[in-house]
Amino acid sequence: MERVTVTTEASMEGTIDNFLLMRHRDVESLKEALVTDDFERMMNIAKDLNNEGRCCGFDFVSSIGTKLYAAASEKNKLASEICVDFFSWYMARIRTEVFGE
Repeated sequence: MERVTVTTEASMEGTIDNFLLMRHRDVESLKEALVTDDFERMMNIAKDLNNEGRCCGFDFVSSIGTKLYAAASEKNKLASEICVDFFSWYMARIRTEVFGE
């Protein structure tokens, strides 16, 4: 399986681990929201992805958040599903490595 590697500084390791744990939970929440067509919930999660992704240096997460927010605000289920699929793919493959190890 192809991996996505993100390099972090040792001082950020705990923060990044917590960030990734929360994003894994977001994947599950987004999948549930898709089943129930809960676009409001998708928009709220997408906002968090955009803001927190940017703050933690995860540009892909931030970009997906932006795209998902736009799709959910238009109640575009297909576009929302595509965003969630990409996000799920990314989260299934991401691994971190500490800078200098």
